[in-house]
Amino acid sequence: MKRAQVKEYYGHIAIIAILILTQLYSVFVANTTDVYLTSQHYLGFVATASLAILLFVRPAFLFYGLGIILILGVENIIGFTPELQFTSTRWYSGGTALPVAYQNYSLFLFLLWSMFSYQRLAQLGKTLLARVN
Repeated sequence: MKRAQVKEYYGHIAIIAILILTQLYSVFVANTTDVYLTSQHYLGFVATASLAILLFVRPAFLFYGLGIILILGVENIIGFTPELQFTSTRWYSGGTALPVAYQNYSLFLFLLWSMFSYQRLAQLGKTLLARVN
């Protein structure tokens, strides 16, 4: 493997480990306090477990799977943290205010994923934006 591929692979393993530790913390908090796990948490558990399986079965698809679940986490569809805290703001298009909400924790992990996957994302961008001759 090239150095960039090794960096990407170990970065993905680190992100999955962080997700697993965060979800174990969520279960601990739910069992010891009055915080309840929601369906978003359970979807996050299933997504992380499928990524852990994908890590051993098809490591080549880990890039796409991790990117997809982190995007779903940013969009508040799946959750990793105990309280599902998110930032809510407004985006204006003309005179219309559109609500935008995102999870800070998932956004941070998504930025880590993009840092570790920089080479592949750059190649993917070049491929998508290349002109057909």
